[in-house]
Amino acid sequence: MKEINELTLDDYSVYYEKTGYSENPEEPVLIFLHDSWGCVGMWGDFPEKLMKIVSLNAFVYDRRGYGRSSPFTAGQRDKFYLHHEAGELIRVMDEVNIKKAVLYGHSDGATIALIAAAKYPERIAAVIAESAHTFIEEKGKIAVLESRERAKQNSLLQTLEKYHGDKTAELFKRWHETWLSGNFADWSIIPLLSDIRCPVLAFRGKDDPYDTVEQQNVLKKEMSAPVTTAVIPNAGHAPRMDNETGTMKLIKSFLRRNSFV
Repeated sequence: MKEINELTLDDYSVYYEKTGYSENPEEPVLIFLHDSWGCVGMWGDFPEKLMKIVSLNAFVYDRRGYGRSSPFTAGQRDKFYLHHEAGELIRVMDEVNIKKAVLYGHSDGATIALIAAAKYPERIAAVIAESAHTFIEEKGKIAVLESRERAKQNSLLQTLEKYHGDKTAELFKRWHETWLSGNFADWSIIPLLSDIRCPVLAFRGKDDPYDTVEQQNVLKKEMSAPVTTAVIPNAGHAPRMDNETGTMKLIKSFLRRNSFV
């Protein structure tokens, strides 16, 4: 059973979908956190597939400025945007009465998941981080620049408009301006990693243009909590789409090992 609704937070709204599978209110809810181009509609049927494996309710929402949520506020995306969104996640959880979550995040969403696990450990039971960013790499900056330039010629923005409407140009602008900004060059969440207490699965595609395996190495080095890392073959920045079979096998093994299956 799927619930589709909006939350009103101060002067803006947040669109969400909640799918019921287990009625046990004591079980964590599987929450999906999208990337900087993403939204609820762009997850496809992946949340439903994963929730059936884990037998948990699923909750998916659009951050402000994305999908069917309200537009961004005026001003630029600052260095602490992802930190703010970790706090916003907890606020959304409170509003819909989710006491504890298993977080699945992709790209920026994966970074938000790691920050939330560090700052609000009592609310997060586990993190599945697909292509998370923990610090700035030159490879990533080059890939962002190339994506920006290709978007001037290809149909990327037209495709994104199907999901984000007239918010598309602004979200794309904020994405590339942030990662290419000199003010963002020293951005890092590494100091927070030692505060994570829950088990973490972090994986990336072998052919991901936006980072290197060092993003995973730093998790193994800095985290005291149990962390599993993996590189998915035949996959880029979205392994769940590029190599669904390999990705689902990895996730299922992690969830079984941590007693969620």
